[in-house]
Amino acid sequence: MNFDRTVVAVGNFDGVHCGHRMLLRRVMDVAARHRLRSAALTFWPHPRQTLDPADDAPLLLHTLDERITLLQQTGIDDLVIFPFDKDLSQMTASDFIRDIVIEILNVQYLVVGQDHHFGKGRSGNVHFFTEFAAQNKLQVEVVDLKMLDRKISSSAIRKSLADGNLSLANEMLGYEYIISGKVIGGNRLGRTIGFPTANIETPAYKLLPKEGVYRVKVKTENSDFDRLGMAYIGKRTVLQQKDESVHVEANIFDFQRQIYGQEIAIALTHRIRDDIRFNNVQQLAEQLHRDKQAIMAILV
Repeated sequence: MNFDRTVVAVGNFDGVHCGHRMLLRRVMDVAARHRLRSAALTFWPHPRQTLDPADDAPLLLHTLDERITLLQQTGIDDLVIFPFDKDLSQMTASDFIRDIVIEILNVQYLVVGQDHHFGKGRSGNVHFFTEFAAQNKLQVEVVDLKMLDRKISSSAIRKSLADGNLSLANEMLGYEYIISGKVIGGNRLGRTIGFPTANIETPAYKLLPKEGVYRVKVKTENSDFDRLGMAYIGKRTVLQQKDESVHVEANIFDFQRQIYGQEIAIALTHRIRDDIRFNNVQQLAEQLHRDKQAIMAILV
């Protein structure tokens, strides 16, 4: 593929959070000023998933499809997804910039955050960019992300979600945290007590927030996030034998359609409560009624 002359930002962009968006806005501003195309170069899978043992690789804020959608929503002209493998991990920063960023993407301007590192041994940093640009036909602009109200990073967002601090995570993201996937069959317990749920299949690498009940907006096929509901994230503690895996189940209010096998997404707006151990199904039903009342009382 041959690219027109571009302005590009390179990164994993896991979360496409406020810092990423600030960087990409700068890419688009520079591109517009010089009548070039704006582009984002990202990698899949995440480098840590390739380089580190499975137990040490971080859970990701988004699936690839979620990341693509969020990056496209920024208004960037071109999105390039580069496969990250062992060979790429051994490329020096110089080789990567010269052979991929300049040669393939036809980059005229490279926009980076002040803390950005890439290349073998993370040798590609701001000092490297400055020296490289002086010796090659490349303009480099460093964006000071410290201008944001707080230090924002994907790892900080992961910690906030794991701690149950959804409001802080959403503030750093700049939008409500999204979980998407195919609707699969469940144990149908919710249906028997008046709260049928859509069980969402999520990949093992996807970060799920702290277990509990959440107020959510729901997006079904051919719709936007225009339905209200509540989601349970947990190990189904009402069962006599608790599941070992964490499940994501969404009860969509005033919704009767059959959606098994379809892709849906939920946007988590508020955390309602922790997961609770119930002695019987009646206790669960009573609590779900209280949860729904609490959600309906939230005016946003």
